[in-house]
Formats: sequence, C-alpha cells, structure tokens
Amino acid sequence: MSFFELIDEKFFNPFCCRNREVYIACIDQLIEKSKEIPVLYETDARNTLILYLKNCEYTIETENIGEEVGSGKSPQENASAILRYFRICGWITPQEIGRSGDNIASVSAYCRKLLDAIHKIFDRDANGAITNHIFSMYEILKSSFGKDSVRAIRPYLNILVPLVENECDLKNDLLILKDSIREIMRTVLKMADANSFGQFLIKDELLNRFFNDYFFIKRSGMIPSYIADIDRMLRRLRRSELYERMVEDCRQIENLEETQAKEKIDRQFAELDSFINLEYE
Repeated sequence: MSFFELIDEKFFNPFCCRNREVYIACIDQLIEKSKEIPVLYETDARNTLILYLKNCEYTIETENIGEEVGSGKSPQENASAILRYFRICGWITPQEIGRSGDNIASVSAYCRKLLDAIHKIFDRDANGAITNHIFSMYEILKSSFGKDSVRAIRPYLNILVPLVENECDLKNDLLILKDSIREIMRTVLKMADANSFGQFLIKDELLNRFFNDYFFIKRSGMIPSYIADIDRMLRRLRRSELYERMVEDCRQIENLEETQAKEKIDRQFAELDSFINLEYE
C-alpha cells in the first residue's frame, strides 16, 4: 500500500506555504508540550501557540489556509487558525472530546514520525554516530548469546532486524563522511594562497568534525577489534540454533513461505557480511 493512501492529501501542504517555518516551529512546540502532560487539550495547544507566536522569530506573512493568517491578526487569532489548519492537514488528530469536556488536540502519529525523521536528518550532530552504530551492533550480538536472552525469544525481530537497521545507518554515515572529503577538496582547490588554507584549517567546523571522526575510527585500537568481534559473532549466529528460529520468526511476522523466509534471512546475512568485510574498510 502506498503511503499516500495512509495520509490525508493535504498532509504535506504546511511544508509548501509561505509561513512553512512558522508551521514547523508551531508543531514542534505542540510535540514538546505533549511530552509534559498526559493529554494535550485544545486549550493547552492554543495557549502554547499563542505564547510562541508572541515571541516568534519569524514574520508571519498574510496567506489563506482556509482562513487568513498574517501579521495583521492577533496571536490568538493566528493560533486558532493554525490549530484548525493542522487538523485539516492531518497533523492534529480529528476532534474528540476528552474527560475535561475540551477537545483533545494530540499530534498525529504520522506527523510525529515525520518531524522526528526530519530533525534526525537535518539537525543532528553526526559526531560519534558512526561509532555508536558499531557499538550497537556489537551489543545486540553479544546479548543475543547470553543466557536467557530476551532477544532470543523473537530472534528475527529483535536481533537481525536491528542489526540490519544499524548497518544501513552506519553505511549512510560513512557515505556522509566520504562526501565530506569531496567538499573539503573542492574548497581547498578554490583557495588562492597558503593564508586562506590556514584560515580554513582553523575555522572550518566540517573539517574538524571530519578528521575527528575519521582519525578516531582509524586510530582507536578498540574499533578494529569490535568490527572483528561483530564478524565473528555474525558467523556464529548463522551456525547457531537461533538461525532456524529466526527463519520461523520471519515466516510468521512477514507471512512468508519457509523457503522465502530463509532466502530473505540469507540475503540479509550476506549484506551484513559484505558490508563488514568489504565495504566498511
């Protein structure tokens, strides 16, 4: 099923409006507010937006979002209009009266997930992310062989799936690190003199982060040993009784035939093996 069938057709509209930065900031405010209280009611949501709009760093441009918002409106009017707009777009759940008699104004699950993904992609500090993925893979494998391991109860879902997810994230972060080399080279080639290059070395945060991560990975004695241990434990896992249980777990969860489940798991193990032994280095 296409994800467009799961969401309202207006779901992405707030990203395309004149006041898109305001709308993203407003939904962030509501998400943070909802973490503080058991249920986010419409009154609390509106008050949160009013407070934000009074101190808003952005200028609200006049536009029609079903009703008009803009600098000529009061924060109260804009907050109410934005809240209704979010509900129309599916960012706020449909109207539902809570125990207090006020409408519940929960941020929808898809909106939460989307905003979380956006912030992870564009806002996060990648420093240390690479080693965190390596440590996570090591700890998943280490715990899977422990006595009475809870991961072994559903080995496909709790062992193989998170391993593949960490491998994919690690691969992406390494590609970003690799792309950083190109960016550094392009910048250096544009420099006309040694003084410019010296200033670049001193000031450029990208350069500092790149070499910080790069040399930590290359020079830290523990990273190669962790990679070797991951490789060893992956081979052990594939030969263990957990492998057969993994196939059965995959068959049930993915609703596959046994042969299909085995092919899928073998393909994922092959991907992990190829990455650890070839692509990573």
